[in-house]
Amino acid sequence: MLDCGCTRCLITPELANRLGVEPNPLKTPVVFAQLDGTPAYGVPVTEKRGFLRMTMGSHAETLQFVISTMAHQPVILGVPWLRWQNPQIDWKRETFTFWDGNCNFESTPKDIEVLEPEGAIAATSQGVPLESVPRVYHEFAEVFSEKECDQLPPHRKTDCAIEIDPNAKLPKPKLYAMSEPEKRALREFIDKNIERGFIEPSQSPMAAPVFFRPKADGLRLVVDYRGLNAISTTNQYPLPLMSEMLAQLGEARIFTKLDLREAFYRIRIKDEDCWKTAFNCHLGQYHFKVLPFGLCGGPKVFMQFINETFRDMLYKGVIIYLDDILLYSKSLSEHIRLTREVLRRLKENQLYAKLSKCEFHKTELDYLGFRISTKGIAMDPAKVQDVLAWEPPRTRRQLQGFLGFANFYRQFIKDFAKLSLPLTELLKTKGVGETRKTKTPGAKLNWTPECQEAFEELKRRFTSQPILVHAQRDKPFVVHCDASEAAYGAILLQADDEGALRPCAYLSRKFTATERNWRVWEKEAFAVKAALSHWRHFLEGTEAQFEVWTDHKNLQALRTPQRLNAKQLRWAQFFNRFNFKLKFFPGTQNRMADALSRMPDANYSALGEVGTVFTKEQLGLMVQTRATAKEKPPPSGQPHELSQELRLAADADPWLQSHRDELSQTGGLWTHGSKYYVPEELRGRVLAQAHDSKLAGHFGFTKTLKLLNRQFWWPTIRKDVKGYLQECPVCAMAKQKVGRPEGLLQSVADPSRPWTDIAMDFVVDLPNSNGFNTIWTIIDLFSKQAHFVALKRLPTAPELAKLFLQHVFRLHGCPKRIISDRGSQFTSRFWKSFLGILGTERALSTAFHPETDGATERVQKTLQQFLRCYSTYQQDQWSSMLPLAEYCINNSDHASTGVSPFKVVNGRDFPPFPALQKELPSDEKPGNWGEKIAAAWPSVQEALRTAKVDYKKYADRKRTVPPDYKVGELVYLSTKHLKSTQPSRKLSPRYVGPFPISAVVNPVTVRLQLPHRWRKVHPVFHVSLLKPAPNTHRWSKPGADPVPIMVGAHTHFEIKDILDSKKSRGKLYYLVQWSSQTLHPEWVAAEHVKAPKLRKQFHTKFPHKPGP
Repeated sequence: MLDCGCTRCLITPELANRLGVEPNPLKTPVVFAQLDGTPAYGVPVTEKRGFLRMTMGSHAETLQFVISTMAHQPVILGVPWLRWQNPQIDWKRETFTFWDGNCNFESTPKDIEVLEPEGAIAATSQGVPLESVPRVYHEFAEVFSEKECDQLPPHRKTDCAIEIDPNAKLPKPKLYAMSEPEKRALREFIDKNIERGFIEPSQSPMAAPVFFRPKADGLRLVVDYRGLNAISTTNQYPLPLMSEMLAQLGEARIFTKLDLREAFYRIRIKDEDCWKTAFNCHLGQYHFKVLPFGLCGGPKVFMQFINETFRDMLYKGVIIYLDDILLYSKSLSEHIRLTREVLRRLKENQLYAKLSKCEFHKTELDYLGFRISTKGIAMDPAKVQDVLAWEPPRTRRQLQGFLGFANFYRQFIKDFAKLSLPLTELLKTKGVGETRKTKTPGAKLNWTPECQEAFEELKRRFTSQPILVHAQRDKPFVVHCDASEAAYGAILLQADDEGALRPCAYLSRKFTATERNWRVWEKEAFAVKAALSHWRHFLEGTEAQFEVWTDHKNLQALRTPQRLNAKQLRWAQFFNRFNFKLKFFPGTQNRMADALSRMPDANYSALGEVGTVFTKEQLGLMVQTRATAKEKPPPSGQPHELSQELRLAADADPWLQSHRDELSQTGGLWTHGSKYYVPEELRGRVLAQAHDSKLAGHFGFTKTLKLLNRQFWWPTIRKDVKGYLQECPVCAMAKQKVGRPEGLLQSVADPSRPWTDIAMDFVVDLPNSNGFNTIWTIIDLFSKQAHFVALKRLPTAPELAKLFLQHVFRLHGCPKRIISDRGSQFTSRFWKSFLGILGTERALSTAFHPETDGATERVQKTLQQFLRCYSTYQQDQWSSMLPLAEYCINNSDHASTGVSPFKVVNGRDFPPFPALQKELPSDEKPGNWGEKIAAAWPSVQEALRTAKVDYKKYADRKRTVPPDYKVGELVYLSTKHLKSTQPSRKLSPRYVGPFPISAVVNPVTVRLQLPHRWRKVHPVFHVSLLKPAPNTHRWSKPGADPVPIMVGAHTHFEIKDILDSKKSRGKLYYLVQWSSQTLHPEWVAAEHVKAPKLRKQFHTKFPHKPGP
């Protein structure tokens, strides 16, 4: 019965009980009223409701009914149903008509009679609230049932098999400690899944530990399967490409999203492999019967199953990425048919969807981090809002997180590679204080103003980029390309219904080291090739001709057959696969904003058509002319390739446009006197040929300038030659620095009394003398007193501590400071801890700068001189001479103090002839020695200060003031003291680098960020070993490196060459040169060098080098 006066849909308790409707309490009890609003007496308050599945002919839907005795008919359809369906009532014929998707039929009184208890109203036991699901899908309510999802799925042919290496060692079971809330959550998980049949007790010989991660509504159990993954074979089934999936949405107007519930749990593990999924916890050991999360091959196994299920529907209105299903259609009727078929297959394969995450019949929805709509594809607004609050990253992990997020949306950002360049470069550098090979994720970064500017600009772009429209192959495209010195970029555009061009996608990438050496027009042509290749699935085979826009007029040179080399011929063959024409867009009118949606407002009248780049006839001509090109030298006498480029570049040269009257033309080329004028665009190439090539020799300023002056001229040639040579990295590393060494003498602080400041060192590699071959020297920096101890070998740190107690502490007590070099004994943790206990400061010298410990060096020089004078021919008695050497040195007047060390320490020295010594004066009696010694110390201090001033004055005559180095600047490091792996040091570079300065220790000492293979080298150096790198990069572009490959949270670069090989502890290593110019060569284990061609070439060229 239809009742427009009843505010609820009603059903009698008798019918509800007969149909098995499960009554549920109402939040608010229902009180019935009469027409005048007064309560209906005798009718009890209703507190129960139930859900019924109702069918009328081919129509079916699920409704909520109030269970009440007020109903005078078994079923009353009240106002809620009438508003929902809005039927058309024919009072004469006593019929009503309503529409629901594909449904369009009339219900007669006879149809209404079917609603009687005979069974036309079907109730469901699922108890699933389907208010958000269109009625046309209510018959698939089972698909949205959480209860049905608790059933163990059946075995299928796609069951997950886990294959492990039979020779691998099984992971040892272990336990992780848990808190009380975690233990409760674990017990709930185990009880629930044992009841469901998803897990069972296990006696597996291997097991993984478990732990919990917090989530929004509680705790998430994580099984640590890293041990199992390390020894198992991974399924290589592919996951779909995001770009390929989104490209299918071109003409879609309606979307539906289905999110599968516990998708992995709908896949069974093969019975014979279940034991491999075992996990341990404090409640025992269990293993899974269904596919758990965390297995390395799990996603691919599920992807294979879901693709088999929907194989004939994929990319025909359905795209699937793991457990996320997106349906798209042009019309509602088509979409309903498609959705019903998908739901039918889900039900048939016992797959279930989570209703709270499903959306039906939408024109806009979120899918896999993108906002999908009829207008196009945009970034997820929620994620974009998070970007606005993103703080500047300070550690490597934080920066990797930001770049990982940004890289996911790079297709929305114009010139992404160029914008993110400072940030990707920062990832390559070592963090503050880093010295290890494996970069520490938590290490702080040297965040510069350039990095901050790039960071803020990327954030701004995220919030201001236009929506990317869906590309449609039946409409013409426009490809806009551009290239700079460091990178190229491209935009794929298509006109909307109003004729305005809208972006479909962006593309950008940095040039590799090889690509940066190409000529300008080659870079521009490569940008076109890269764009056509990247969007080949849109552009190849299109019936409508598309356009390629460029602001580089020299691309017309591609049509000149005799100029094409082998590489350009390959490009020509590639271009011939596309139906496009090239259009020139002058740079003066190219005022494109970040969002190219403004392009229709530009003045297109200036666009000049260049025509088709290559026809088949032209391509054949090119191939023919290449074979005979070498037989026909250019008539001008100049290399034809350069002369042609000089003509083309001159047209756009800004200096030439305003100074034509100062030059003349000869053979189509501009000349200054008898020399060719070089436009600004080609000066870098000419300089490289006159300096870098093997016919030039990397010579200095004068020779390079004179070589250029023989043929070429431009107004700033002297300045440019000088700047080019200053930026040449090859010259910087190969040529020795001339002139006086940098760094004025820095004296150590003066001690105030004997044996408070001492220095020590070792004299090694001496011939054997009574079993000794090493001398330990200890010098007091105040009195200059020395002690010499013969040793059988270099001592370890604990041995040195014992010697210190015997020979220094026993005689002089604890010093305040000990100065030494950077020997392993002095840099060890034991020695540092030992001195810390004594309260003694440890002062280590700068790397490869012995002047830091000059006092020790001078005493050792005197000692060796003494031993040479008194040693025998066999040099085997020197150890017995050490006591005499120590006496002579301590009894001699020192140049700095003017008195002997004995005099300063003991108050007296000894005459050369003791027999002639007279009785001591009364003032030198032992009772007066202490006062006399102390009284002499101020004069010794003054003498030391005077000596230091004189010595500094003398030393600084041969030195010069160093540059004012700053943190972050780049410097080259001298290889004078570095161990070289090259065959001859004479042909090895004089400098290496450049390396960034991480800290300025003092005016003459800086700390560098060194590569990992020099981790044993102390990174603090004297400025005399450094050479500043240029801070301008007009001619060289060190930042223009290839884009790193992102693998997880880590960056990887392509290997350019293999330089050397070695074996260490039975393991093979290669010295690899990365494609990035800012990364230095480093030793890499052979298993990580994925370059079989380079390895083969290296061992063929150097067969004597260690190999596999």
